Amino acid sequence: MENEKISRWTWNIFRWIRPHHFIKTFKYPKRAIREIKYRYTFTSKARFAVDILSVPRNLVSSAFDELHSGGLSSTLKSQIERHPASSGRGPMGDEAELLYLCVRLTKPTLVVETGVGAGFSTTFILQALKMNNHGKLYSIDFYEDDEPCGWIIPNNLKNRWELIRGLSGQVLNPLLEQLGSIDVFIHDSDHSYENMMTEFRIVWPFLKSRGLFLAHDVGRNDALFDFCREVNFSWWRARTYPVLAGIRKT
Repeated sequence: MENEKISRWTWNIFRWIRPHHFIKTFKYPKRAIREIKYRYTFTSKARFAVDILSVPRNLVSSAFDELHSGGLSSTLKSQIERHPASSGRGPMGDEAELLYLCVRLTKPTLVVETGVGAGFSTTFILQALKMNNHGKLYSIDFYEDDEPCGWIIPNNLKNRWELIRGLSGQVLNPLLEQLGSIDVFIHDSDHSYENMMTEFRIVWPFLKSRGLFLAHDVGRNDALFDFCREVNFSWWRARTYPVLAGIRKT
């Protein structure tokens, strides 16, 4: 089984390699190493859930079918297209469906996310909490665009949501001190190396054993890999689809 996994992950690297990658390897060796490590964790949407959540594929398929039958994604996308953010803070892609899946199948009590924007991915999380009839989401954001933060979130989902205003580096730790421990953490705020490492270091001690650690746009820098090394977590146990990374704390 392990050999099959290694073969599959190795194939995921080589299927993406192009001639210009070899040129970049000589010009930017550090970036090339990061790209190879990042590509090594690539997987499909369904495999991401199966590997990270350790659940049967039929449960994953059922959860996706449940989500798609409601038409949530298409409804939200049409609203976003009619009201694009002037700041350029675009919504998460179909990785948001994975957030729904992770929350729906693990049934967490406490979820914390950094970065809200319009509230596209936030809505997927809240919809999963509604379907579970359990859990609460705490979101951190400081930025207001043309529309209020979280403007796209339906009112019937907001009873399980609390928005905390401020920079994550300033308000995340006090929030976690208040909550005690959490089941799921989702990073989607400022994707600079410094901010990602700050959030990761703050959250990790508060994340329960078997808790889910999810981070968006991880390919921008070495934060995920450096943090995994820092907490002695093997980076190859992470999964990414396509820029959302997930690991499960042991």
